[in-house]
Parts: sequence; structure tokens; C-alpha cells
Amino acid sequence: MLDAVFYVTDNGVKWRSVPADFPAWDRVYAFFRRWRRNGLVKELHDRLRGQVRETAGRDRQPTAAIIDSQSVKAAASVPEASHGYDGGKKITAGAGTSSQTVSACC
Repeated sequence: MLDAVFYVTDNGVKWRSVPADFPAWDRVYAFFRRWRRNGLVKELHDRLRGQVRETAGRDRQPTAAIIDSQSVKAAASVPEASHGYDGGKKITAGAGTSSQTVSACC
């Protein structure tokens, strides 16, 4: 089951596209939903991240985060209410622009 979940996340395929050598897609998805609902997916992620960080000689837990934003062109159909302020450029995102924020742990 776990290998099938890894396959879906690693390859970015739909659940229904899981190859036949794995269990049926609906069973794999049912297990994944149960694991996610019980917090096991987050637990697995945190443990794997800790192991990778320790192998690289770093602390198990990240101690900093990076937040970045970027103004991007938006379609003319984007409502004015969703336009924001770009603090770096000190401009209000006008027609055709929108702001996107990305964050990552170090």
C-alpha cells in the first residue's frame, strides 16, 4: 500500500492510474484517506524529513523558513477584489496582475 501511495505522489498520476502490479486503486486511496485523517501522513513526512536532515548533518527540525512573493500577470477575468499590494515594488497590483506567495522550510 505504501509503495502505491509513493508511486502516486512521486509520479503525479491520478489514483485511477496506479499500475496493476499495485493493489486496486480504490483500496490504496481508502488506506491513504484513513492515514491522512488519523495524522499518519504528516507523521511519516516529519519522520522522513528528520532522517534526511540528520543524514545531511543538520538538526532534525527546521529552524528557519523562507517566504517569497511574486507579482504575476493574471487574466483580465480576475476580479479587482483579488488584486493585492506588492510590498517589494510598493505598488498596488493593477488590472492583469496578481500576487502569489510561496514558503519553504530550510
